[in-house]
Amino acid sequence: MSEQEVEVERVYTVPLSRAWIAARHRRTRRAINILREFAEHHMKSSEIKIDTDLNEELWRRGITKPPRRITVKMEKDEDGVVTISLPKESKRRAEEIPPPLKEEESITQSAVETPSSTAPQAQAPAPANELKKEEPPTKKDAKKPAPKKKPKKSSVPE
Repeated sequence: MSEQEVEVERVYTVPLSRAWIAARHRRTRRAINILREFAEHHMKSSEIKIDTDLNEELWRRGITKPPRRITVKMEKDEDGVVTISLPKESKRRAEEIPPPLKEEESITQSAVETPSSTAPQAQAPAPANELKKEEPPTKKDAKKPAPKKKPKKSSVPE
């Protein structure tokens, strides 16, 4: 692509919801065909190439659940070949989002994060109703046993 000069470069959000009308085992294939049709219509070329990263994004959830819409960058070179790829912005956003922390790391981080003031903070006294001990449940609060089920009458005479 670097050898050829880019004649036209556009970013589109392509609706792929029509792919969900197709049979379940054909949806992602139909989404790819919809993407090709969209590119032919908007870029006025019949030679379409889909980037591998975009293809993997379409197939990420399998054949039965393609995305409902996808944002793509379409580049048309001097020869009229249209290359469809993911825009660079989405790749950067995915790299900027840090992976979720493990439980141990989140506990240590929360322990490290302390208030910025160096003065000790006074704590409010606990309310009186929280100081009372819990009383044992009364007979009314006790759980009732489940009623016994009666055996079914069989329709076959004995």
